[in-house]
Amino acid sequence: MKTAKKSYIIGQKGAVKIRKLSVLLIVLLTASGIASAISFNRIIYPIKTKDASGDILEQKQSPARIISTDPAITEILFNLNLKDRIFGITENCDYPEDAKDVMKVGKERVELKKVVEIAPDLILANFDRQKPDIERMRRTMLPPASPEAQPAPIQVFAVAPHSLQDIYDSISVIGTVTNKEHSAYSLLQKMKRRVDWVEARAKKEKKLKALVVVKKRPLTVAGEDSYLYDLTVKAGFFNVAPRGGIYVKMKRGDIEKADPDIIITSLDVAKNPKNIYNDRNFRKTSAGKNKMVVCIDNEVFSRPGPRVVQALEEMAAFAYGWGMEIEQTKD
Repeated sequence: MKTAKKSYIIGQKGAVKIRKLSVLLIVLLTASGIASAISFNRIIYPIKTKDASGDILEQKQSPARIISTDPAITEILFNLNLKDRIFGITENCDYPEDAKDVMKVGKERVELKKVVEIAPDLILANFDRQKPDIERMRRTMLPPASPEAQPAPIQVFAVAPHSLQDIYDSISVIGTVTNKEHSAYSLLQKMKRRVDWVEARAKKEKKLKALVVVKKRPLTVAGEDSYLYDLTVKAGFFNVAPRGGIYVKMKRGDIEKADPDIIITSLDVAKNPKNIYNDRNFRKTSAGKNKMVVCIDNEVFSRPGPRVVQALEEMAAFAYGWGMEIEQTKD
């Protein structure tokens, strides 16, 4: 399915202006001998930011009441220390533990009545998974905050993380629209250090052929435009999935011909490795014969957020026998 081209930009009154003023302030304060106890990288409002749908979000101030309609986004917000500004999430947003105390605004579909009750000044959503809800929310007007005010449209910002770089970009732009750029930068640096560590260590290991199974019926694997594919490359594997697309369907004959050494999937697809290596689609492969199948927790596997790094570590640790703590054995 073709999706909107992603483009994350900050308007002229945003990042460019911040940098210029930061340099000017540093020069002035240094010249006057004043201690630099000021944060030089605060966002200067108003700003304009383009989202994954092509819509322009105009913000006059930092958002104080945020709703997340996607589990991965919710995890990002908590990682950015925004707990006190999260006023609504969906029932599927079950991580971290503190998320369970936040008001729920629906499950698969957003309940607009609850959204209006919260009166958010920003809603964050996944463009690919929630396009109908995004359109519904953008058509909904919030009641005026005072007798002098006018009804206002709900502010919705969409991200569309497909690749690993998309996940990084989503975290960065969410940091921008929530006025948490520094926290987003710190989170990204931590994630990238862990990814780099796995990638560097994996270069010393024997290169394995890998396949990531995301669905058994019909048999579907992670394609080269998927972050799951990217994780296998970072883990030092050669991914044997057909080129093109985020998710790709494969036939048994093609899988046997590709002959992966390791198969990676989630506990949602297979309750245990036996469900894969005993399956007729995989048992004739090297992975099936050698029982080289790793099943990763579905939340870690399927949510394009901060915990994808954990999925990377688990698949690499299993494949190479590293001494990491994972609840997974080859048998």
